[in-house]
Order: sequence, then C-alpha cells, then structure tokens
Amino acid sequence: MKKTLLLAMLILASFSFAQNVKIFNLDLPTVNYRGLSVVDDYVFWVSGNKGTIGFSLNGGKTMNWVNPSGFENRDFRDIEAIDYKTAIAVAVGEPGLIIKTTDSGKNWKIVYQDDEPGVFLDDLDFSKHNPQVGIAMGDPINNQPYVLATNDAGSTWNKINPDEMPKLANGEAYFAASGSNVQLINDQLFIAVTGGEKSNIILNTQPPTIVNLPKSDSSTAGANGMDYWASSKFGLIVGGDFSNPELSKHNLFIFELNEFNQPIVTKPETAPRGYKSGVAILSQVSAVSCGLGGVDVSDDKGKNWRNLTKTEFNTCKRSKRGNAVYLVGPHGRIGRLNQN
Repeated sequence: MKKTLLLAMLILASFSFAQNVKIFNLDLPTVNYRGLSVVDDYVFWVSGNKGTIGFSLNGGKTMNWVNPSGFENRDFRDIEAIDYKTAIAVAVGEPGLIIKTTDSGKNWKIVYQDDEPGVFLDDLDFSKHNPQVGIAMGDPINNQPYVLATNDAGSTWNKINPDEMPKLANGEAYFAASGSNVQLINDQLFIAVTGGEKSNIILNTQPPTIVNLPKSDSSTAGANGMDYWASSKFGLIVGGDFSNPELSKHNLFIFELNEFNQPIVTKPETAPRGYKSGVAILSQVSAVSCGLGGVDVSDDKGKNWRNLTKTEFNTCKRSKRGNAVYLVGPHGRIGRLNQN
C-alpha cells in the first residue's frame, strides 16, 4: 500500500513539474519585445523597439519580419492581431501612433496620429466576441483621461469624452510594460489597472468603479498587467516595482467580479518570484505570469505560485482560439510554455 501511494505521488509530481519554457527564437538579440498577440496555436504576432514587428504561421518555426518602413526608431509596445493578415500596432512616445496592416505586413497604414505634446499611448485590446470593437489607453494629459475606441477593427479611432471616463490621480498612469493593462469585458465595459503614485483596478461603470491596490511608496511601483477569465468571473493582476525587480511584495492580486461588477480583491498565499509585468489565465484554475523575476505558474486560481525559470520575459499570452501559450521578452527572446 505504501509503495502504491509513493508511486502515485511520484507520478503526480512528474506531471506537476513537466511544465517548462522553451526559447525557440533569438533572431534579433538587440530587440526588446513587449507586444504579443496569439491568434491560434500556430499564428502569433510580436512587436518591440527599433520598429520591429513580426509574425509566424507555424508556431515559431519560422518568423516573418515585416517592420513598417519609416518607423525604425519607434517602439511598438503592443500589437493586436485579428488574423494572420490583419494586425494593429501602437507606438509609445510622440507623436501618438497606431498603424494597421491587412495584408500580413506588406503594407502599413497610419490609422491614428496625435501630435499633442505629452501623448503616450500604452496598449490596445479588442473584444474576444466582436473583433470590430477595440480600445486603446493612453496616459492622462493635463490630468484628463485618454481613451480611444474603434468600431471597425482598428481602421478608425475616436477619442472618448474624458468626462465619460474614470479619472486618475496625479502621478497615476498606465504602465506600458506588457500591453495588458486593459481588457474589454464586453463591447462597452472594460477593466484597467494603474500604477505610479497610486495603483488601482478600474472599471468604466456608471459611476466608475475604482478599487485601490496596495503598493510601495516608489513611483515605479504598482499594477502592470492583468487578465480576466469571464466564464469564471475571476482575474489576476501583476506588478510590483520594476526598479526593484527582486521584491515580490504586492506583485500579484486575485480578483472576482460580483453581480454588480464590483471587484473583490484578495492576495495569494504564495506569491510569484519578483516583479511581474504579464499574466495569462490558462483555464478555470491555472495561470502563468512573467517579468524580470522570471516565469511562474499556478494551478489553484493564483493562490500559490512556483517558479519555472528565472529567465526574463515581458509578456505572456494564451491563444485566442486554442491552448498554446507564447512569451516574449528582452534580448530578442520568443518562447513557448510547454505543458506536457
């Protein structure tokens, strides 16, 4: 009986720790990737600094680099792909810029540009149920919220009236660390997370819902990214302090939305390792997070985490139509989470 029990425990342990991260591409070792969009198990797009944009049709066996001409000095912090032909990318810094391709990167069109001083677009998100609907977030200008919306798959963008958006405090902003600080729940409602002088989880309900998240006194600390699993109404928020990447305090929060769309926030029992910028929920119970502290996984809705690797990644995303999980990061790293 003892031998049988021991064998069962060993088998369970082998399955539990079979996960690992495989780096399969280092084509551009001087590029820092932060943008990632995974269409299905084989098709994904990436973006980064030095005007870099690329995609793969075969799970990363080969990459197609389709850097848009004339934007060699721009940093494309986020990218959202509708399919293998259509992708929308946002560049941080001035001028504010969103570009789109409908022919797999052969041609790019500027679909939004803002020359206003101080503009800083952070990331994009499109509805999982209606890819015509999308949102783009920018840091406040003169303390006014900066939110863009599209209803034609990113071909045109309109600025939403700041009076209709949740207000941010002085020094509070969206961190463009992983292109994951906002997520559309439906065509009208979004969840966003902030950092800086204050850190909050925000919903654009009427009136707006704002729930404070604990953070250190550092202005480089707060929430950096999030993911939400709508069918189970639970989400995960990651962050910490990117100036102190070894610290694990306040680097992850679990939340659930009640029937009034009010977030109930709790802390994990065992936090992931170090600063985290990206997180992806993989099932009703499992998730992966990544950042300067490496890659960690959880099998209990984010309550406890174990470290897979100390290798740095900025962003991790699960396939929109499948189960594959890809990761991108500094030094040209593109990887995949092996879950066998």
